[in-house]
Amino acid sequence: MRPIPFALDGQEYQLLLNGAALFDIYDQFGDKGSVLDHIKGNSRSAFEAICWYLEELATQGELLRRHMGHDRQTVPSVDLFMTLLSPLDVSRARAALYSAIASGFGREAEQSREVDKGLLELEKKTGGGLPAAST
Repeated sequence: MRPIPFALDGQEYQLLLNGAALFDIYDQFGDKGSVLDHIKGNSRSAFEAICWYLEELATQGELLRRHMGHDRQTVPSVDLFMTLLSPLDVSRARAALYSAIASGFGREAEQSREVDKGLLELEKKTGGGLPAAST
């Protein structure tokens, strides 16, 4: 999980899909289908969803920056993105959101798996993790 930069009107925002952002998306749009479904297409609702996602993921990216000790920056609003996004920026925004979402979901694949030595020892004793047969 790494933030994805998105520049607009001379400002760079860090887009981050973390657990908080994911559950906010579910609360806003529901949990049926893909989280990408809402930002597909060329409808007004897709544009509004893109702006909403930008605000949410930029907010989470800013919170991560602050956690890492960086100076506070202004958190953007949906209205700001709706005002500043040009027609060409909409496709750039969608691409940045796709990258941020892929990065957020790709976290487990990027991390090395930790080995629980106690669990490995138990699996050896019980025959590969299966419960031991009672006698």
